[in-house]
Amino acid sequence: MRIAILVLITGCTTLGPMPATTGISAVPMARPGGEAQLGPVPGFFLSSSAHAEAKGTPIMQLSGLVEPDRWLHVPGLIVGARVFGPSGDSPGEPYAGYRRTLWDGVSIGAVMYGTSKRSTQKLASYHATRFGGEAALDAKLWESDWFGLHVQGAVAATRIFASGSYCVDMMGIAKDCDEMNPATNTMVDGKQTGIYPAGTGTVALDFAKGRDGFFDGARLALMFATGSMPMLANGTKTGSDVYAAGGLTLTLGIADN
Repeated sequence: MRIAILVLITGCTTLGPMPATTGISAVPMARPGGEAQLGPVPGFFLSSSAHAEAKGTPIMQLSGLVEPDRWLHVPGLIVGARVFGPSGDSPGEPYAGYRRTLWDGVSIGAVMYGTSKRSTQKLASYHATRFGGEAALDAKLWESDWFGLHVQGAVAATRIFASGSYCVDMMGIAKDCDEMNPATNTMVDGKQTGIYPAGTGTVALDFAKGRDGFFDGARLALMFATGSMPMLANGTKTGSDVYAAGGLTLTLGIADN
């Protein structure tokens, strides 16, 4: 499968959203239920790879998961899906994983994910396929009757296949195509394949987690990620560079008693 990269950031064209993290908490619900999450997560756009400098950015995400627990007699199993990116370029991505509390206040989790997407904007286009995995460790620092403060660290590796067409300037750097005068554009085709790691640190405030009842609490998570992204010039991969970005998500849970 192919994955296209590109367009420009010189103007306002952004294509190929690539979240650095799933944003999923490693703390299990420990009973059947589900979680819904909304907010920007750190990441980058494939279009940014065709510029002179690596650039990370928050990427809006809507995610939902189910933890069947005793319904299927598999405590810790999670399955879900997410949609991320701007309107018109919003891949849907399924995922599955496992999370477990090792001892009081310390939990681990792992998730596998993957998707494929193509999109066109201002004459630039891409086709991208990605798949990867993430492992996380969550530690509770403090708790009261209603609140808990957590820190979580996660590492992810995503394999990306990309190909696409975009406009370049005289230096081979991506720019917005002139839609009114297409004959004046210099367009190139680009391809790239690689594995790109990322690390994410999260500080989260939990509210009413683990209490009896239908509502299984909420989590407000502030995260920061850094990772590796591909770099291109004139459609040719020149290597990789480091990007950084932040995010803020809100997760709500419901559960079966």
